[in-house]
Amino acid sequence: MTTPLQTRMALAEIPDRLEALRMANTPTNANRRTPDEPTPAAIINTPNANGGGGLGMRLDNDANVVQGQDFVFSPLPSPDELVIRQRGRRRFTTTFSPDKSNGGGGGSGGSSMRSPFQRTPTKNLQLTSGMILRSSPRKRLTMGSTPPEPTPMETYSPIKAATTKQLWPGTPIVKKLKMDDRPVGQTNSDVELPSLLQGLSQQQLIDLIMNNINTSADEERIRRKLPTPDISALEQELQYAKRLIFKSLPTSRLCKKTDAAAYSKASMHLNEFKRVLQVQAKRLHDATHWDALVDYVSMAWQCVATTPNWESHAHNAVRRQCFKLLACSCYAAIKHGGMRLGQTRLESLERNLREWSKDYEDVLSCVNALQRTLSSRTSI
Repeated sequence: MTTPLQTRMALAEIPDRLEALRMANTPTNANRRTPDEPTPAAIINTPNANGGGGLGMRLDNDANVVQGQDFVFSPLPSPDELVIRQRGRRRFTTTFSPDKSNGGGGGSGGSSMRSPFQRTPTKNLQLTSGMILRSSPRKRLTMGSTPPEPTPMETYSPIKAATTKQLWPGTPIVKKLKMDDRPVGQTNSDVELPSLLQGLSQQQLIDLIMNNINTSADEERIRRKLPTPDISALEQELQYAKRLIFKSLPTSRLCKKTDAAAYSKASMHLNEFKRVLQVQAKRLHDATHWDALVDYVSMAWQCVATTPNWESHAHNAVRRQCFKLLACSCYAAIKHGGMRLGQTRLESLERNLREWSKDYEDVLSCVNALQRTLSSRTSI
C-alpha cells in the first residue's frame, strides 16, 4: 500500500520521463514548437487556476490515466532500447558532415536528444584523411581548357565548298571534304586497274568494252587481241567435284567401293559432278569458242574416265551421260569450227578419239566428222 507522499513523488517524475521518451513527429512548421510556447513539463508543474497542486494537465479520459500509471510502475528501459528509440527513422541527406547536437541551456527542455529523422553520424573522410574528392568538372579544369559551346549540326552537302573547322582548342584543324556520289573505282586512284576489274561481273566487263567501241576499226583491233579462253579455272572446279565423290566412298578395307552401298553414299556427288560438267561445256558452247571447247573436252574426258565404275549397270548411268555430253560438244566444235581449229589441234583430237571409243562407242561419230573436215581441206 503506497502512501500519498510516494504517489505525489511518482507523479512529479512523470513529466521528465515523458520528455525523455517523447518521439518527435515529422518536423514540419505545423507541429514545431515556438520559443515562447511552454514545454509539457512546465505546463504540468504550473498550478492551475483552481489552486490545485502541481498537476495542471487535464486528463480527458480514463485511457490517459491508465497510460500514466503504466509509466509509474513500469521499470526503466535499458540503455540499448533508449538508443534505438532515439535513433528512429533514418533521413537521407546530401551532405556528409556530422550531425550537430541540439544541446542548449539547462532544464529538461534543452536535452541533447537527436531527432528520429536525423542521420547517424558517420566518419568524415575529408577531415580525417585529407583526401580531396574531385568532381568531373574539376578534372576537366585541371586537364585543360573547357570545351567550346555546342553549335548546331551542319549537314554535309555535295555542292558545298570545302571549309575548315577546329573541333577543340589546341587540336589540328579538320578539313571538310566535298562529298562525291561517284563509284569508288572512279575516285580511288591508289588502286590498280586490274584489281578493280576483278570485282566486276562478266556482264559488266562486256558492257565496259562495248561502250568504248565507237567504230568498226576499234572492234577489229580488239578482236585481233582476243586470246584463247583459259580453262584452268574450269579444270580446278571439275577436279574438286571429283574429289568429293571419292571422299564419300567408305574407307574400310572390309567394304567394297563399287557396290550399291557405296553408290548410295556417292550418288549426290555424282549428280553434282554432272551438273558442273554441263554448265562449263554450255558456257564455252554459247560463247562459240570452239578451240577452247575442244581443249575442254580433252581435259574433261580424262576426268570422267577416272570416276568409279560401279558394278551395277544402272548405277553407271551418270557416267554414260557425261561421256555423251562431251561427245556432243566435240561434234559441235568440229562441225562449227572446221579448219579454224588448226591442224595441230585436229591431229591430236583424231588420236584421242580412237582411244575414247573404248569408253563410249558413240564418239566414233566425231571421228567421221573430223575425217570429212580434213578431206575438205585437202580438196581445197
